[in-house]
Amino acid sequence: MNPVARRLIRKLVRTLDGERGLERLETMPFRDAGFGYDRFGLERESLWTAYVLFRALYRHYFRVQSTGLEHVPTTGRAILASNHSGLLPFDGGMIAIDLLERLDPPRSLRSIVDHFAFALPYVGLFMNRTGQVPGTADNFADLIEQEELVLVFPEGTKGIVKPYREKYHLRAFNVGFVELALEHRAPIVPVSVVGAEEQAPVLFGSKSLGRRLGMPIFPVTPTFPLLGPLGLLPYPSQYFITYGEPLHIYEHYPAQAARDPEVLRRIASSVQERVQALLEEGLARRAAHQAARNGAAP
Repeated sequence: MNPVARRLIRKLVRTLDGERGLERLETMPFRDAGFGYDRFGLERESLWTAYVLFRALYRHYFRVQSTGLEHVPTTGRAILASNHSGLLPFDGGMIAIDLLERLDPPRSLRSIVDHFAFALPYVGLFMNRTGQVPGTADNFADLIEQEELVLVFPEGTKGIVKPYREKYHLRAFNVGFVELALEHRAPIVPVSVVGAEEQAPVLFGSKSLGRRLGMPIFPVTPTFPLLGPLGLLPYPSQYFITYGEPLHIYEHYPAQAARDPEVLRRIASSVQERVQALLEEGLARRAAHQAARNGAAP
């Protein structure tokens, strides 16, 4: 983005949110490695552009409600570990918007993303400029050492293609994030998202076609692939995001525990149990909210 475009973005933010709104965004930590980008390609003005555009989805389409933001560190390193669903990663996007919208001071969220996404035309550049990072252990470790907030989906792609009949039942968590949390003494903040399962309910899938496309399964929803790319548009399901208390696992295990597969699996399972409990809390909040809207007792 050239200097003129950056000035225009700042002017747009000032017009929409006033001078105080722009000043608030400027308090967001940013490590400029030169020419307005950090070492992974994040550009503040690109992130702010995405924030201004996607917060309409956040406020009016997904109508996001969140609780537990006091558990998200306002400074320093942390790993946010969340459930994952909905085919397209709107859940990660809404968490990122939530932290810019409601956390004070706002923080950018660095999501760990599969490599194939960065090979897509325009998509890869958009992800780089808004702070997403290819999912390698070195990148993950570097982000933690830079005191960033890092978002991971420990279910991996298994979460986004599971059948709708299994909604809100987590698949087994991968252990890589636990290993890095131990090695780099980073707290893990469990996160749950209720609503994304309903944005793209998976009816069934083809494992053989999925393998050809590099996916665990090729998903079929009521609208995809029947309507082609339009079928990927999410349904307007309301989101309920819950942030849990940070888990300081490094205080209870020595650093060498990061090399013990049994320990890693046990810790990952305990984090999974916590996220599952937060999902149950979120589902109860949604039920209460819907009952209140309908004028009935929860």
